[in-house]
Amino acid sequence: MTETERAHGIGFLTAGAMAEVWERVRERLPEEGVFDAHAHIGTDVDGRSMSAEGMRERMRAAGVRRSVVFPLNDPNAREDFSGPNDVVWAAYEAHPGFFVPFFRLNPHHAYEEEFERCVRRGFAGLKLHPVSQDFELDDPRVVRLFGMAAAAGLPVIIHAGFGMRRIVEPLLSVFEAHPELRLILGHAAMPEVLEAVRAFGDNPNVLFETSVVRARDLYVLFSVMDPGRICYGSDIPYGDLPSTLHATVAAAGLAGLSEEEMAGVLSRNIRRWFP
Repeated sequence: MTETERAHGIGFLTAGAMAEVWERVRERLPEEGVFDAHAHIGTDVDGRSMSAEGMRERMRAAGVRRSVVFPLNDPNAREDFSGPNDVVWAAYEAHPGFFVPFFRLNPHHAYEEEFERCVRRGFAGLKLHPVSQDFELDDPRVVRLFGMAAAAGLPVIIHAGFGMRRIVEPLLSVFEAHPELRLILGHAAMPEVLEAVRAFGDNPNVLFETSVVRARDLYVLFSVMDPGRICYGSDIPYGDLPSTLHATVAAAGLAGLSEEEMAGVLSRNIRRWFP
């Protein structure tokens, strides 16, 4: 049983029972299809990988129409992530209309040239991972990078899940410096989710993204947060579409979300940023 299955409590289902669960999930998916706000293409230092073709195959099987994609923590990233960023751009060009490409940077190294190259190319956003690249969100180099993204009109998705020590407090100073910044909190800022809801619950520029969050914790999120500010994510290849969709739909249903609100979480909320 995988960690994702264990977290979502579906690892003990038989194949027939899983098929039945999946059918119930499909009934709740929006007509326009699902928009996955968190997925990776490339290779990671831990050995995980996902190709563009593999991602498209999973999307077709699960009714996912579009996916935000960005590099993994590639062992060949060099200092500027230019190689992995090129892999994501190639996937975007090979599958037009299905991928929303984000580039990745390491704030510890000179990032200006790669930032400008990716903006000129047409990337739609930026991914930052404070754990993998070992930085704090209020590091002056990072705050400057947030400001560059805000000035360029690019949303930023940050890893705000496992391994994070400080999320809300440093982000308060980031928004004080750059109130126009659009930010996606990957994994729903789960280590500090209640603090994050209190801090950013009234900020329309912040979205809480659900990938690989346990169903019981998602229920808490859906119970305390405006569902119009939550968006679905899979975290492929660390999560998978069936189990993460199942957890999201089940938790949202238990929290009493309407069909319209469910469609917002699964597609329309993030689609407002990427029409």
